[in-house]
Amino acid sequence: MATFVLSAFADEAGASLATQINALKRNNIGYIEPRHVDGKNVSYMSEEELKALKKSLDEAAVKVSSLGSPIGKYPITDPFEPHMESFRSALLAAQILGTDRMRMFSFFCPQTELHDHRQEVLSRLCQMVEQARQAGVTLCHENEAAIYGQMPSEVADLMQNVPGLKAVFDPANYRMANADITCGLEASLPALSYLHIKDAIFSQQIIVPAGEGEGQIPFVLDKVDRLFSGTIFLTVEPHLKVFDAYKDIDQHELRGKYTFSSGEESFDFAVNALKGVLTNLGFTENEHREWTRNSN
Repeated sequence: MATFVLSAFADEAGASLATQINALKRNNIGYIEPRHVDGKNVSYMSEEELKALKKSLDEAAVKVSSLGSPIGKYPITDPFEPHMESFRSALLAAQILGTDRMRMFSFFCPQTELHDHRQEVLSRLCQMVEQARQAGVTLCHENEAAIYGQMPSEVADLMQNVPGLKAVFDPANYRMANADITCGLEASLPALSYLHIKDAIFSQQIIVPAGEGEGQIPFVLDKVDRLFSGTIFLTVEPHLKVFDAYKDIDQHELRGKYTFSSGEESFDFAVNALKGVLTNLGFTENEHREWTRNSN
């Protein structure tokens, strides 16, 4: 049986670090997947900025579950080496922030030309995984729109042919691409590292709170719980309201079912939706902020 621990993209609550920390504390979450802080992408901060960020997080007793990097979100036709400089900066950020995981992607590819680019995708990922391994960091691939690993078959290909690459399972991203959730989960399970929690409805192309869409989040959590032991992070990624850094990470129009007056309100709503799903599945939270359920 798994032990679920919540983390979050707290930049969706607000741009400032103080707002992000307050949102985590208000929702009893002890981990963050840092992405943007005070208008800057954490992966590309200077060493001094990263050390200051780590000090502030330590003082707030907030740990880093994974670095929410944008690495791999560029066209596969771009030259490789210039992007490797950014990759090495992101590895340094992960090291300074005290995490051995980094979220990343498998390059934008025309979906009608996947076979033409497959070998280059695999080659680049293998090189990146090896550099990350030497730095003590595990690369965790997220299924994302318009990249090589958008659909379950592509994710399965990556997990089978890039030794050391791990998977981040994102149900909303699969549904926005009209992918089957069961197939997506099966593709990720052999190398699953953690999950992003957001939900979606394909026909309306909208993001909704956990449990209100077609992402089958209760089914997913139940299956992961039954197949895994040890800690599995669930990173809340609300996407229920446009936030300051949204245009930097996704070019889709962000539409939702609800209207929120602030990022903080939408963040709290998303966290409570996930906690409601967990509670309905029979999970309870202990004093260490761990969610488990009785095996009976």
